[in-house]
Order: sequence, then structure tokens, then C-alpha cells
Amino acid sequence: MRADISRRQFLGSAGIGVAALGYGSGFPALAADDEASAPKRGGVLTIGQDENPIGLDPHKTAAFSTDNIVEHIYTCLLRWDATASQVEPDLAVAWESPDPQTFVFHLREGVKFHNGDALASEDVKFTFQRLADPATRSPWVSIFSVISAIETPDPRTVVFRLAKPFAPFLNYLATLKYAAIVSREDVKRRGDLIKGGVGTGPFMLEDFQPDSLVRLKRNPDYYELGLPYLDGLDFRIIPDEGSRMAALRAGSVQMTWLSSPDSAAQMRSVSNIVAPEPEAFSKLLLLEFDQRRPPFNDVRVRRAFSLALNRELIIKVVWRGRAGLAAALPPVQSPFAVPSGDVLGLPYTKEDVAAAKALMAEAGYAAGFDTTFAVSPSNYGDVQIAQIVQQLVGRIGIRIKILQKEWGNLVTDFQSTESPISMAGLVWGPDPDTNISIRLDSHSTVNPGKTADPVLDDMLAKARQSYDAAERVKLYRAVQQRVADMAYVITPCASALRWEMWSNKLQGYRTLPSTQRVYLRQAWFQ
Repeated sequence: MRADISRRQFLGSAGIGVAALGYGSGFPALAADDEASAPKRGGVLTIGQDENPIGLDPHKTAAFSTDNIVEHIYTCLLRWDATASQVEPDLAVAWESPDPQTFVFHLREGVKFHNGDALASEDVKFTFQRLADPATRSPWVSIFSVISAIETPDPRTVVFRLAKPFAPFLNYLATLKYAAIVSREDVKRRGDLIKGGVGTGPFMLEDFQPDSLVRLKRNPDYYELGLPYLDGLDFRIIPDEGSRMAALRAGSVQMTWLSSPDSAAQMRSVSNIVAPEPEAFSKLLLLEFDQRRPPFNDVRVRRAFSLALNRELIIKVVWRGRAGLAAALPPVQSPFAVPSGDVLGLPYTKEDVAAAKALMAEAGYAAGFDTTFAVSPSNYGDVQIAQIVQQLVGRIGIRIKILQKEWGNLVTDFQSTESPISMAGLVWGPDPDTNISIRLDSHSTVNPGKTADPVLDDMLAKARQSYDAAERVKLYRAVQQRVADMAYVITPCASALRWEMWSNKLQGYRTLPSTQRVYLRQAWFQ
């Protein structure tokens, strides 16, 4: 996926350019004689949701279960187009960049938060100040540390000053999990947004019953004329996959997603269900080591661990072959990602038990050692992968105890490096910087393995500061080479994030590789 914005695209050939003007006021009109397919107003879409959201504050969690709720409540300055490869206007109708470290955004007129307050440039400034505030404890604080100043010369103009060039900047501003615009007054009134807040999105929060239901209703003042068509979205929390399948068949829910390839294959034969095969592998399985202390502070041990694995076996057994080999970027992020067919050519990725044993002995662990691997049963395949890894590395003396944790606790463990080994899925990111820097840059506030590599830091800095797309591809390929060589992380495979499916009565909906459901704002019931 091309997810970068080149300097020429947003600076223009003369050095100053308007990057975008306004876009259509609503959903594209259909032909008058095509009444059967014309959008219709009304109806509440019931969604079978697999995970309970870890709160509804868009700035305080990295959890996907929160993202796919709040993406309907809040919007950003920019957004992704239908291809999820280019950004387009949203709350900002136009922007220009007079130099590589300055971005000027012009806000849409007449936008209101769900409580009726008008959106103003001060809300945008407050949003990014809140993200940067240590008290917020946002996992994304390091992303926007590049912002040196924010100016609001008038209520509809926001000026960002950057400390240095930052190629992913527009991509992050278009991605809700990083840059949802919140109301300054609403946050001050509530204190936080864990139980919900007011946004500018197509739907507004009506009810939140943890572990049971999240109910959203249509925003009558949404700024895209005529949208949304649906009266509301009901997210029913149904953790059990079989129960979600049954509910979709019975029609008590009209949309869900599944984690198991076998379950998805079963639903494909149901006549009134739309169940497309995912077009790309966008979920990267990321196994992290605690590199601060023995034994995983020794690169020889990490390399031995990597050599002991048979990644192709994991794909065959767990994913029935419906997954791909991956380096430190998911295959969907082509051309930056190392292609699946080239992964086993990277250092220490092809199974070699004899070489792994030799490295263990060289590191002083000929007799092996005991360790703990934290994983969550909430995600399909993760426990099974941990069990396969347990058997494979057991051949070289690494004795693993698998610790199963509830998903929210696993996320905390993963981000805080509580266990020697932990594993979580890395969802689609808007830029290669997302998936690499946040996890591996020593300056990152997430950095689950606590990687501290000045060479890698320098490589990442060059990649994120270059506005030349071809150069960025070369740099990120080199980064993945070094990550494999140093075995900072293990990436057993990449798969589809979810197998998404819905009733054929739902029209106008389109999927995205990121599994964002933002196009529900344009969907309707036949």
C-alpha cells in the first residue's frame, strides 16, 4: 500500500502549494432511473462486536476495540480516501505547506460538535496539546513530539510548526486513532472521555453498557449533506465467534467479523450474507522480547530463538495457508514491506536448529532456560501460535510457560514490558513509520521490547524525514533487514485483520484494508 505523501504532493513544484480544496457535499448521486439501488433513509444496523471497548477516549488507548467504535463518533482534519492510500479533506477543507516544517489548515465552516458547540481552531490546538500532555498518557505522544508550536490566527485557521521535516505528518492527521479532534469544553467539563464524549462524526453516543452494548444514533448536524442514511448503530458485544455467526445467520445482527479462516469459509456459503475474501494481509503478529535483562538482552539468544522457528508451519497449521510470511512491516504496506516471498532471505528467519543450538551454547545457555510467554486467548490463533513456538524453541532448550491474559491486561503487559515474551497483533498503520518507529525507536513511549539501538534510531529518523517516496522505500527495506539481523522482534506471520461480513440487505458499504468501518456513513438498508 502506498501510504506516504511525497513532498511534491503537498508542497507543490514551486515550494508552496494548496494540497486540497473542498470535496463533494454528500454521497455521490445515483442515476434517477436506478431507484432500486438509490440510498434510503432509516433503520438501525446491529453489529456483532467481538471485543468490549477499553473505554471510549480516542486519545488514551491503542486498542482496536476502542478504535472501531470511536471512528464513528469523531473525525480528523483529514481522512483516507476509498483506496486507503491517499489523504483527502475532512474537517480541514484545504491546506498548504509553505516549507517542509510548516502546515496551514483551513477548517470547514459550520461544523458542530454533538452538543451543538461550533468547531473552532482552538479545539484543534487543544486536541494536540492534550495528546502531548503526560497526564493524558496517550500511547501516541511520541508521534506528535515533532510539533514545536501550534498557532490559531483565527477560528478557522490552524498552523502547525514542526521541529524538523516529518514525512508521515499528513497520514497521521488523517487517522482517527492518532488524531481524533475533540471538544475543548467537553473534555474540561467531563475530565476525560472514557465513558464517551462529543465529536463531529456521523454518529453520536447514546448509550454505553460495558460488556453488553454501545449504541450510537444519527448525527442530524453532520457536515456531509444527507449523511448518514442509517438512524443508528448498535454494537452488541458478543465475544464468542460461534454466537456471532449464529446471530448473523438469524438476522439478529446484520454485520460482524470473524477471526478464524475456518469460520469465514463456513459463512461464505450462506446465501444472504456478503463475505468477501480480504484483499491483503494487514495484521502483523508481533512477538516482543524484554531486551533490558537476561536472557533476551543477548542478541545471540534472540537470533537462536528466531532460527528455531518454522514460520511456514505456523501459517499452515494455524491459518490453513491463508496468511503470509512477513518482516517488520505487514505485506499490505507495499512497496515498503519486504514481500512475503523474500522474507526467508532475511537474516535468521529460515529454520536452522543446529545453528540455533550453537548460538545458545555461545551465549552460555547450552542447558537452556525457563521463561514466560504472555498471550491473549481473545485473538484467534494467538494461543495456538504460542504453543507451536513453545514446542519449536523447546528443541534448543528454551522452556516456555504460556501465560494467558485477558485482552486488556495483555495490552498493558505488551506496552509495559511486564513479561519476558509477549505477543499481540499489530493492526494496519497509515505509514511505515507507524509500525516500525512506535515499536522499535528508543524514543517511543510504547516500544514494547525496550529496543535501544542508536543505529536503528538514525535509520528511522532518516526515513521519516525524507519526502522522497523512492528513498523512503529503500530506507524502510534496510530497517527491516537490521531488525531481522538483530532479532529485535519475531513476526511469525501476517494475516487478515478480520473476515468482515454483512447482510445483503445492507447496501453502499465498502471495506478497507484497515478494517475501518467509516463507510457505514454512506450505507443504507435496501
